[in-house]
Amino acid sequence: MQKNNSTHYNRQRIAFVMAAIAAIAVFAGGCGNQTSDHMKTYGHDGYMGYTNTNPNLPNRFGTLNYNVDGNLIEQVLKPIDGIEQTQVIFNGTTVHVNLNVNNKMSDSEVAKLREKAQSVVQYNMPRYNVHVEVRR
Repeated sequence: MQKNNSTHYNRQRIAFVMAAIAAIAVFAGGCGNQTSDHMKTYGHDGYMGYTNTNPNLPNRFGTLNYNVDGNLIEQVLKPIDGIEQTQVIFNGTTVHVNLNVNNKMSDSEVAKLREKAQSVVQYNMPRYNVHVEVRR
């Protein structure tokens, strides 16, 4: 009987020591240097920092405007052969693209070029109603 009680006492003692070590580790881990932990906040823009965290949102100044959109239209039309000059005119949600093409192109080539330009611009500018006109 004496042996059984001492074994039980040793197990309790080991369990108590292990629990004490675990508790000390948990409490010590929570006492880190909190003065260097600074939370970064976003500016007060009236939208809880939403426009500062997502700067390329539509309707944010400088991201979507006619100047940027016109440059993009000219950029996507540049790889199409036969276009000599591009003119882009905005009217609200409508964009008129006037293309001057090479005089040596046939009527069927001009029609294909107009269709291709129409589809390319409409694909890249889904928020606009696109009208493409071709002149020689």
